Amino acid sequence: MSDASATGTVADDRDPARSRRGQRRAGLVLVTTGLLALLLTGGIVAALADLVLDGGRGIAADDDAPDAATSDTAATARTALATAPMLDLPPAAAAPHALTTRTAGPPVALPAAAPGDPLATRFPATPEGALAQLAELMRVGMAGGDPAVWERTYDAVAEPGAAPAAGTWTGRDLVDLRRGAGMSVSGPPPEGTSISWTPTAAMVKGTLDGGTYTVACVLGELVVENRGRVVTAGWGNCLPMHRTGDRWLVAAGPTAALAPSAWPGSAEAVDAGWREIRR
Repeated sequence: MSDASATGTVADDRDPARSRRGQRRAGLVLVTTGLLALLLTGGIVAALADLVLDGGRGIAADDDAPDAATSDTAATARTALATAPMLDLPPAAAAPHALTTRTAGPPVALPAAAPGDPLATRFPATPEGALAQLAELMRVGMAGGDPAVWERTYDAVAEPGAAPAAGTWTGRDLVDLRRGAGMSVSGPPPEGTSISWTPTAAMVKGTLDGGTYTVACVLGELVVENRGRVVTAGWGNCLPMHRTGDRWLVAAGPTAALAPSAWPGSAEAVDAGWREIRR
């Protein structure tokens, strides 16, 4: 793959208003938290109104601004790639709905790594290796929907200077998700409830620096089960990954722009560029 290649779909309208994207992401979280609240308590809690009104709360730190501490050409190019907006999808696209027979391209084969405890690392020095590391980070870090688990897992594979876990889209969304569902912000989910995320699709937004810098994106199915009742939604995330030694680490600099979240296998997922994962 050549430098600065882009296999994901980037929106033509690169609106710099971060609050608008925050409101759209808040809409996704609203859909999921509303379902969670219904599942766990039988009613939507008042916190959901705050989530709708305060769309900016879901904004990841420095999402659209270049890192002022670094001004060299390579850093500028990385920032531009990481923060370029991707396809805008409505929140309803993440809810379960009809699938399509179309594809965005051939399946993505993710390489395996020796099992870790709890996080597998040392994936190959390829774009697919970066995708595999991100998929593993998301799988482990999303367990229980706990922001504290996300932070520990993220920190284990983040290089110095990377955006803090709490400043990523996933970190902030998990806080909003639990608050909106009436759950404690941190800790295991309520008794009888499980929250998990399973990778289903992926794409490489682009690569730089001879393939050592890759903005990787993964889409998965978020599953919340409570005493036999299940809520599901599509949940996507992108992160900049940097090859350091024999590992892919979350790269220093700003976090990646908002990933398009869609129900895996739907027309919206294909339009966004998501390709099925094959292992």
